[in-house]
Amino acid sequence: MGLLRSVADAVIVGAGTLRSVPNHLWTAEHIYPPLSDAYRKLRVASGKQASPLNVIVTARAEIDLDLPVFRSGAVKTLIVTNPEGARRLRERGLPASVVIGEAGEGDAFGAREVLSAVGRILPYEIVLVEGGPRLMGDFFAGKCLDELFLTLAPQVAGRNGSGERPGFVAGKRFGPEHPLWGTLSGVKRAGSHLFLRYSFATEEGAGCRITNT
Repeated sequence: MGLLRSVADAVIVGAGTLRSVPNHLWTAEHIYPPLSDAYRKLRVASGKQASPLNVIVTARAEIDLDLPVFRSGAVKTLIVTNPEGARRLRERGLPASVVIGEAGEGDAFGAREVLSAVGRILPYEIVLVEGGPRLMGDFFAGKCLDELFLTLAPQVAGRNGSGERPGFVAGKRFGPEHPLWGTLSGVKRAGSHLFLRYSFATEEGAGCRITNT
């Protein structure tokens, strides 16, 4: 995760992910502090900014603006929302390190609109998507992802019907009518964990280089 963040120009998450880890910053140093110096050297050698742009996607703009990702000043943050959400956020006041990108009307806007909002803030080569199931579904549906890093852990969680436990894609259905097939392009192992890298076909203009889950 640290290596992926250290080469990314922007890291995209949804509001649900933000609420689940409210004190997080989407930087390599935050995920694994012992390698902070190595991550910084890699970013300098790659010609990257000090930290990747942190992108928060929220249709309704129901987010806490006092969280560290907004108030710490440690990262530049882009909030992608609809025009109504943008209006409400501006009325609440924003720190200097936070900007708003408007994407579409209503609650529904797609991955391409999110990437377009990112592109208005900075030119990018590599975008890392660390979103939850719905954001991942939007990016797969928009054919905006050309790589997937998937970790298999030797742990069985299970379901008992008492509550919803979402899969890694939600809100979109691809198979069996329109399945998305990836091509295995790399395998690594650490203990009993498998780190799998898949490539996917994208449509011209999609622009996203990396996704992670």
